[in-house]
Amino acid sequence: MRSASFAIGAAVVAVVLVLSSIFIVDEREKALVLQFGQIKAVKENPGLAFKIPFIQEVVRYDDRILSLDTPAIEVTPSDDRRLVVDAFARYRIADVVEFRQAVGAGGLREAESQLSDILNDNIRATLGAEGVTSNTILSEERSSLMNRIRIRADNRAAAIGL
Repeated sequence: MRSASFAIGAAVVAVVLVLSSIFIVDEREKALVLQFGQIKAVKENPGLAFKIPFIQEVVRYDDRILSLDTPAIEVTPSDDRRLVVDAFARYRIADVVEFRQAVGAGGLREAESQLSDILNDNIRATLGAEGVTSNTILSEERSSLMNRIRIRADNRAAAIGL
């Protein structure tokens, strides 16, 4: 009787250990395996993966194209007319290790805050530059200004893994 209950208990413990060591990476996500806060593995391909139970944890990040709408900001071009400008961005996490190191446990919320700051800084710098007037912003040169903002924002966003 004792050996039967011991065997059942051992089987239950074994099942719990096996089930807590297996995780599934969905095709729409990337995962990091952390051990005591340090990155131990990067899982970018979908499927079954393993971790050490109770010691390692899995942090998942969305691999789809995400969008961010920034709040409207006031910009003053060189002709001193105030313009209210808003922006949006479509982004994807390109490097999960760099992303985790840049935003920490804050995840997407922290990344979107940083990306919003990057966009607003670049909008102000580009539209507030010498020689850029409100007429320039509202003319056919607008696409050139938008491309300049996008290129600058892309370069800075790459530093946080986006």
